[in-house]
Amino acid sequence: MSHEAVKLGIVIVHYNSSADLDRCLDSLTAYPASSSQRIVIIDNASREEGLAEVHRRYPDFDWVFNTDNAGYAKGCNQGMARLDAEYFLILNPDIVVKPGALDCLLEFADSQPRAGLIGPQLLNEDGTIQDSCRRFYTFRTLLLRRTFLGRIFPGSETVRRHLMGDFDHRSSRPVDWVLGGCILVRRSALERTGPMDERFFLYFEDVDWCYRMWQAGFEVVYAPDARFVHRHRRDSAQGRFNRSFWLHLGSLISFYEKWGIVVWLLKKWRGPLLVFLLWALDMAGLAAAFGLAYGVRDAAGRFFSEPLYPFAEYQPILMFSLVLASSTFLLTGRYRPVWLRRPPGIAVHLQQIGILAVLLLAATYLGHLDVVSRAVLLMFIPLLALITGLAGRFFHRLLRRLERGNLVLERTLLCGGAQAVQEWLESAADPASEGIDVAGYVADPSAAGGAQPALGGGSIPWLGAVENTLEVVRRYRISQVVFWQRPAVGDRSWSLIAALRRQRVKLRWQLEDVWLLAAADRTDLFGGQPSAIQEVDGEAAMRGLGRRALAVGAGLLLGILGVVPWLWLRLIRFRSNAGGRFARIPVDDRWGGSFDLTLAVDGNHRVLPLIWQWPLTGALLRGRLGVAGPRPLPVGQTRSPASAAEILAFWRNRPAAPGLTGSGAEWEAAALSAGGRRARWNELWRNPGGFGLIPEDPRDDSEADPKRLPNEKEAGDR
Repeated sequence: MSHEAVKLGIVIVHYNSSADLDRCLDSLTAYPASSSQRIVIIDNASREEGLAEVHRRYPDFDWVFNTDNAGYAKGCNQGMARLDAEYFLILNPDIVVKPGALDCLLEFADSQPRAGLIGPQLLNEDGTIQDSCRRFYTFRTLLLRRTFLGRIFPGSETVRRHLMGDFDHRSSRPVDWVLGGCILVRRSALERTGPMDERFFLYFEDVDWCYRMWQAGFEVVYAPDARFVHRHRRDSAQGRFNRSFWLHLGSLISFYEKWGIVVWLLKKWRGPLLVFLLWALDMAGLAAAFGLAYGVRDAAGRFFSEPLYPFAEYQPILMFSLVLASSTFLLTGRYRPVWLRRPPGIAVHLQQIGILAVLLLAATYLGHLDVVSRAVLLMFIPLLALITGLAGRFFHRLLRRLERGNLVLERTLLCGGAQAVQEWLESAADPASEGIDVAGYVADPSAAGGAQPALGGGSIPWLGAVENTLEVVRRYRISQVVFWQRPAVGDRSWSLIAALRRQRVKLRWQLEDVWLLAAADRTDLFGGQPSAIQEVDGEAAMRGLGRRALAVGAGLLLGILGVVPWLWLRLIRFRSNAGGRFARIPVDDRWGGSFDLTLAVDGNHRVLPLIWQWPLTGALLRGRLGVAGPRPLPVGQTRSPASAAEILAFWRNRPAAPGLTGSGAEWEAAALSAGGRRARWNELWRNPGGFGLIPEDPRDDSEADPKRLPNEKEAGDR
């Protein structure tokens, strides 16, 4: 919603305090600013009946009625976005404007160009001065203000300094932060720092905003000549464990998660720490599985002829299992950083457990460890698969939950031209879903030498020139820097990159040819220039042999189990009134090859379940078709990669026969859907190959019409 530009835009966020709001609006009407002003009231889904009467009394103001309570910070941002003003005044509904206060506040702001945020003097209803300006919290302050220690030491000098009891509140001065119940914000400062951080539902949004003002080079100033009355209720202090208390505690944790030096150091080592946490969960699960297997064997001792040795005799094999599991999981990629946020499927996990099981059984056999009960080991292996699988799922769900709560996010700085960064912001998903918290961006000043605009709807501020990146990283606790331009030979930016690497800052490049990193087996110099080489290596060949063996096994199984259903279809069903046929479908294997698949379809031209597809046996045995991998597509439906995700998937995948189960990405998506992987298996059984409906061939039941066939989505839509 757009309005004409005004000198002062006033934003009031209201929730269930209609009497206070009525008093506030009455004072604003009685004592308006002499310059142009506009007032916006954001109601966060109040349930009070008195609000309708207040709305009726002041219809000329801009009212917004939200359908849910999204929080104080989000309400303030929503109100500021509706205004085109030089200054924004954020008011709580329990503020009463004194005569001349608005003009005095604006005059002070005009005289203090370095003041990005200004806090006026707040008075109690009896005329006494409130302590509305503070020093930033310290650990000692938190202990004395937010724990029982405050009652033991009520006159602490630490608390007195925090509340600035050593300062004459009738004089003006720069301060660390001011209470957010009544603050004036300069538009130019808002554009450099960004709006309020909406991770703070209530409380600490003012502390964070003031901290960012100082970080961006602006001052936070206390202006005592502008006076407002504040009915300061401090709901968080009314009860020890009420809702406001928990909101205050949650915002406190979010603030120190965002700015705390210890948390910043932990984020810098986020990857190794998460790997260590997952490893610790795996090892704890292994020990639990071993102990549980031993306990079951001990409880069932009367069913075995051999005695069970004491558990102390099993400690060496338990320690060996811990070492062997650590090595196996590490070498098979369980602890790869890329899998921390996007875990591999259950098939990969079972493969890792299978390798571990073979190595463990072979070691106990070759070592002639007679003390080890084979029953314990045979029970231990499936328990290990179950427990470590559950531990991995718990780990990834906990990580996603913390990220959704804006915790454990990597503080990220974007480094590139404003246009490139804006295009990425428009096309990218929510940054929090990628595990990042964007602090802002750095880019060279505009052609006129001025500041660059805030991006992402005003939420991503410009933090300075590229040459100031190191200082920005230090001031804003940056853990990751994302670049949009590769450094050239002899470029001065190499010194910046070297310094960032020395500080252990994570670096990322957004380049069109980034697929080289995923596709190249190794790097080398070619003609004096860096090059990436993709070739067939031993690991790829072994994976190909494994897929081939799996396809042959599946073909043999289908050949045995499907021969009787195939005979019944051919001799009875397809000759009856029920109808149906064997359709021959020309398909592509996505790697430049084409072949025919024969599928059994019913009288409605729908592919029959897998048990009826005996003709697929030949394709599986000959290697034209596999079990796992992207599904085959009818001739004419294959296309070049059209998106960034498709390009990366194309270069990561190696040429292989198409599969019946779908690609790994489809299985990962299925794991996050409502039906999960179980629905995917059901689909494989009901609709092998994903063809859905097969067009009727008017010429011959054994020949399929070679014209374009519907893809899986189109078939489902029918």
